[in-house]
Amino acid sequence: MASQAEAIPFRAGFLAGDLSEPASLNLAGSRCKACGIALFGQRHRCENCSSPDLDHVAFARTGTVHTYTVQRYAPPPPHSLPTAPWQPRPVAWIDLDDNGPRILAPIACAPEEVSIGMKVRAECHIGWQDAEGRPVIAYGFAPLTGDGDAA
Repeated sequence: MASQAEAIPFRAGFLAGDLSEPASLNLAGSRCKACGIALFGQRHRCENCSSPDLDHVAFARTGTVHTYTVQRYAPPPPHSLPTAPWQPRPVAWIDLDDNGPRILAPIACAPEEVSIGMKVRAECHIGWQDAEGRPVIAYGFAPLTGDGDAA
């Protein structure tokens, strides 16, 4: 029996946790000690003030939709899995809670269900496979229900 390929992150330094458990992953990055800005993805220097004095952090899993659009075309290969026909999806700028960064991400809901100010929760999942057949862990968001769980 062939062993299953080990998952890899979509990009190094952007996810924190155990890649074999995508549901447990957090989005990661850096926070500048000099100016306080939060940066998505671990950095060596602050892109705001150029300071090398950074903390590497895991960000809150929740956030708020700042603004959004509807993506009406499928991402090019290999960034999509041919498991179902393409459906338009909302893509939003999301302000992560706890003074996290603003990041761009798809939201797992119908386009008519998204709204500015909507509370969302990050969810990591297998997004596609790389050229070697390894599953690539990607991220997206889902609307939060009244009890704090993703819908």
